[in-house]
Amino acid sequence: MLRSPRVSGPRALRILLSAGLFSGALPQAARAQFPWTGARATGMGGAQVAAVDDATAAWSNPAALARLGGWTVQLFGGGLGSNRNNLLGTVDRLSGLPFDEIARGNRLDLLPGLLDDLNRLTRSDTGVLFSGVGGLVVSGHGFALSGGVVPYAGIAPVVDLTHVVPGGGVGNGLAFNESGLSFRGLEAREVRLAYGRVFASVLEVGGAARLVFGRTFFTRCGVFDCGGENLEELIRDAFHKNARDSTDFTFDLGARLNLGIVKLGVVGASLNEPTFEVAPVPGAPASVALPRQVRGGVSVDALPFLSVAADADLLESDTLVPGAHSRQVSLGAEVRLPLFALRAGAMRDLAATDPHWTYSVGLGVSAALVAVDVGILMSPRGGLDPTSLNREDLAGAANVRVQF
Repeated sequence: MLRSPRVSGPRALRILLSAGLFSGALPQAARAQFPWTGARATGMGGAQVAAVDDATAAWSNPAALARLGGWTVQLFGGGLGSNRNNLLGTVDRLSGLPFDEIARGNRLDLLPGLLDDLNRLTRSDTGVLFSGVGGLVVSGHGFALSGGVVPYAGIAPVVDLTHVVPGGGVGNGLAFNESGLSFRGLEAREVRLAYGRVFASVLEVGGAARLVFGRTFFTRCGVFDCGGENLEELIRDAFHKNARDSTDFTFDLGARLNLGIVKLGVVGASLNEPTFEVAPVPGAPASVALPRQVRGGVSVDALPFLSVAADADLLESDTLVPGAHSRQVSLGAEVRLPLFALRAGAMRDLAATDPHWTYSVGLGVSAALVAVDVGILMSPRGGLDPTSLNREDLAGAANVRVQF
């Protein structure tokens, strides 16, 4: 039984959007959702590979640096959390039950609901996924120097359907139920040098060399371990206890065919899949790999003030939740007005067991040499309340750009 105290709405959202800051690992590569870079990408539903037009190209597609003139300093950050099969809502219901009373056989009226929720947690693809990216980049004349972090994290249920009998003994008693949550993640803090160049006037090619300082953890909250802590505190505690640091090198390659009105792009990230050590805790592997990911996109300037774009993952990725996979399709549009840019988009993860569309909006404001962008994405599941525990997807991003 999951015995953490009841999870409030705001705290649940912090778990979705900040779990990636406290990072575990799996025996296979720690693949996950493709991390979107910058508020413009978030506002356009993740469409960025062909559409990127600022210094975040150093992270999303270094080929696009070839067209950037002058010098730019840009600070950016954001993340995407997915609450697959409503793990948080189910945990919230379970944690609100009087477990000790049910285990002693005094509240048998609540037992069917408890068992139904435990069975719900056994469904494939159940868990919380997180991916994000944040940092500072300085770019000019095709070059970019940047420092930042790419976190991946996953929260997965570990369900015991053997110990479910109220008043039972060691072999089957509900009081001995070992259900819980496992926490896994990888935080890649890095310095990257990127460069993009134009060939034959229309072909942009670029790459990024990345020195990565990886931090991993691997831990689990068991039936009694969750007792006096909420999920956010438990993740923090696990991070500090089981953190393991190691360093490796990787690189990205990108290309974009720029035909003016139409742009076609492709990028491969972490192409050599660098590995990072994991603390020697029970059940953990010796190392975890930063994922190799490939994504393609198209952008069309349909009107002088209107751009539409689409991205798609060319490879399906495993995630830090066992049995959960990710393969995103992103659609976006941007309307440019004097001083303002309005954005909207949609994202669908085709690899989810219950794929659905999630929608985004964004705003850009520019004045003189400074531009500020924000973007949010929310699943319609969960209603209009942004703190709803039943919400399946949530993303937010912001960045500030100064151009000389």
